[in-house]
Amino acid sequence: MSTDALSLDELCDRALAGDGRAEADLFSALRVRFLQLAKRRVQTDHTEDVVQDALKIVCHRYRERKQGVGILVWSLTVLRNVIGNYYQARQRERQHMDFVSELPRDAAGKDDPLEEVMAGEGDLAIREAIAELARRFPRCGRIFFHLLASLQRGGSTQDVSTRTLQAVQQEIPTLTRNGFYTALHRCRAHLRAIWDQRQGVPSHV
Repeated sequence: MSTDALSLDELCDRALAGDGRAEADLFSALRVRFLQLAKRRVQTDHTEDVVQDALKIVCHRYRERKQGVGILVWSLTVLRNVIGNYYQARQRERQHMDFVSELPRDAAGKDDPLEEVMAGEGDLAIREAIAELARRFPRCGRIFFHLLASLQRGGSTQDVSTRTLQAVQQEIPTLTRNGFYTALHRCRAHLRAIWDQRQGVPSHV
């Protein structure tokens, strides 16, 4: 039976009852609406990522939504939350895009471990700190593995960061650019905490 004349709520009801065609039509219709809204709120090169992230959440949770709330109203709330997270990530990216920049010094005036890595120091203490980082946080270990490999190839800061991003995305295809820089910022903080601990300095994390 055709679902063309059904409302979104009717499609949702049928999808909840196990109608696969209705579910496909429901998400197709929601995608159209999400794109219309996201294009007005998000930069063009990030629109698709935002829409896909919102649709994934709706797909996983729409069966659990509170009864009495229309599927469109509920889904748009999900989209608005995803867009809000996007702007937060963009703000963090603007603050930390240049991951070679120096982190705050501690009271004892110790150098930042990542700065020493970027400067090519690579002494035993730094290598051991990175090895501990990899044990505690495997994804951070992979990011720093590719970062160091990119550093060895040389080039500008942008060259290093772009190669690192591309290498990490080959291992984690679902990782967005925003997600990468957010993860990198967290890994920097983890490395700094490990470094401070090893140096006997109170952690900043």
